[in-house]
Amino acid sequence: MPHKRDAALDTHLSSALDGELGEAEQAELDARLATDPQLRAEQDDMRRGTDFGMHAFAEVLREPVPLTLVRNIKTATPPRKAVRLPQAQRPAFQFKPTQRQAYAACALLVLAAGGIGYMIGSRPQMETFAQLAMPVTSGWLEDIATHHRVFSRQTDHLVEVPASDSPHLVDWLMANTGVSFRVPDLSADKLDFLGGRLFSAAGRPVGQLVYRDEDGNVISICFGRNLIGNEQNMAEQIRDDIGLIAWHRDQTDYVVTGPSADPALDAIAAKVAGQI
Repeated sequence: MPHKRDAALDTHLSSALDGELGEAEQAELDARLATDPQLRAEQDDMRRGTDFGMHAFAEVLREPVPLTLVRNIKTATPPRKAVRLPQAQRPAFQFKPTQRQAYAACALLVLAAGGIGYMIGSRPQMETFAQLAMPVTSGWLEDIATHHRVFSRQTDHLVEVPASDSPHLVDWLMANTGVSFRVPDLSADKLDFLGGRLFSAAGRPVGQLVYRDEDGNVISICFGRNLIGNEQNMAEQIRDDIGLIAWHRDQTDYVVTGPSADPALDAIAAKVAGQI
């Protein structure tokens, strides 16, 4: 005969899964479980729900953080300090969800988000977020991000040709990349031009101009011929802690790279596009 729902018993089962029962309560529950197959089945259902919630929550944590969200957090105004009430004025009730309840809530949020995503994705006239965010070929940007992560940590060998030899740097990069360009003046953005270097991405030569901001962060401009396609609008992407803003113009592809949390990165890219 099915069990009648017992809120207290459900709470004991949940607390047992979270390891929150005392020795006496746990012993009493173990005794009931040993003689009640249906109760054991209910506990197994709860355990599976908990495992599902933990797995779903872990998957959410693996999702990359959108570049816009990172910048909004970086530039957000700190909240005003809360006023601490005297002990007598504080509310007596405090809600303290159990670990299982927290996981269950996360699982419900994941399922709701998945349902919304399915409805949006099932509409044929709508492009997916991945289609909007990714260029025709992402290999070039992956190479750029990997290169930036390695070279930006250098100190003595940050550039191959220093800014003091800019005429030679421009001629050298033009000859090797086939891209005609000018070195953008970003001093108004408090960026010091350090020089440049040449490297390979997607199997093609790429020129790079290197700048440094007041905090010591490296901002770079990379360019190459016909690497990602014909998209002229700027596309923002994020690779862990590195932000990339890429665009295509006159058979040349450009990308500005820097810390993903830098709120000025898009403004810098817009200025570069107007000067380079």
